[in-house]
Amino acid sequence: MGSLTEAKKRDFINQMIELINDEQSNLNELGFNPENKLTELVALKSSCSTAEIAQQQALAQAKEATLLSQNELEKAYKAASNLGDAISGILGKDSEIVKRMRKFRN
Repeated sequence: MGSLTEAKKRDFINQMIELINDEQSNLNELGFNPENKLTELVALKSSCSTAEIAQQQALAQAKEATLLSQNELEKAYKAASNLGDAISGILGKDSEIVKRMRKFRN
């Protein structure tokens, strides 16, 4: 089962729970009491669902943080670029300071 997708694994768990619920009396008659295993499986399903929700929330937060980071970087870059343009306009393109600044973007 190592090659199954998450969705297929989750579906398998649901199908097993449904099967055991449907066939519990038949399994009991055959000498197998699945009640403890069923209880355990239902609890595990619940915990993996909770973990999946937390994962989806973390992904959404990461996307938001990435957008914020990119926006703030763009603002700071534009401010630095505007400052460089102002200095270049004041000192002229032949100034040693301006020549040093030109190397920063290479």
